[in-house]
Amino acid sequence: MNFQEENWLNLFGYCTEEGTTWHALTTVYSPELEVMRTYKFTRKFTSNADRSIIAHQNTYYLPDGTVNEKSWTIEKQSCNLSDGVCHPEGQKMRAIGFGNQTSIWVSKNIDDESNLGSEVFLKHDNWRYGLLTIYKNGNLDRFVIIKENTQNFPDTVAENTITNLEGKWHLERTKVQPNLEYFTETFSHQEIDINSSVAINTNFFLPEKVLINLPKVVPIDQAFEITVGQQTGENLYRQIKIQYDSTGQLSGLISEVYTLEN
Repeated sequence: MNFQEENWLNLFGYCTEEGTTWHALTTVYSPELEVMRTYKFTRKFTSNADRSIIAHQNTYYLPDGTVNEKSWTIEKQSCNLSDGVCHPEGQKMRAIGFGNQTSIWVSKNIDDESNLGSEVFLKHDNWRYGLLTIYKNGNLDRFVIIKENTQNFPDTVAENTITNLEGKWHLERTKVQPNLEYFTETFSHQEIDINSSVAINTNFFLPEKVLINLPKVVPIDQAFEITVGQQTGENLYRQIKIQYDSTGQLSGLISEVYTLEN
């Protein structure tokens, strides 16, 4: 199996020559979950005929009326690497698609200034959420919720937080190694425990039924895990776990899709 090829298709297999535009409402939150700012933008992805070249264009509509554009070209020949897709905007980050409508753009390691970031993508029909966690100088700096639709801009962010994940769930778990090798396993009659057993981690309950579990400070010389999840309706909960080893290197990714059993 060619894991690089499969990863590329997981990320860009939907792209067409006509292009797909995501209309995004972006909300930035402090670590205390206070709204810092909001703005709208679009991100458009267009491919050539064989999807070997992806054109990515963002257009930002800022609160002061300013409109800014940024564009990149993602070439399969140079960007599709053995540890994920390298986007020109972030050479030290990699994009990985799990093939189950979840994907991630994530730091390969903690940099010299203890900066770290990720954007988890959770897609459902014409909707997609980009859920960002960002550390600066080793400290949790902010969360970002990007609510997107392929038709038009979302009007609001739903203030609902997760209150109930009780019941028995069917679980599909996909584990991905740093070299993109993966395996998927399924389980029945599972319970979801949102109370982390990791002492250094804290739960953050955000709007749009987003739950993020992570340390407030990047641990030194210690392995750690960041979990980003979201409940969709009453019957679907998805989360991605990001694992770093004690040297600060990305050591693994886990995508979990829970479906409520009848």
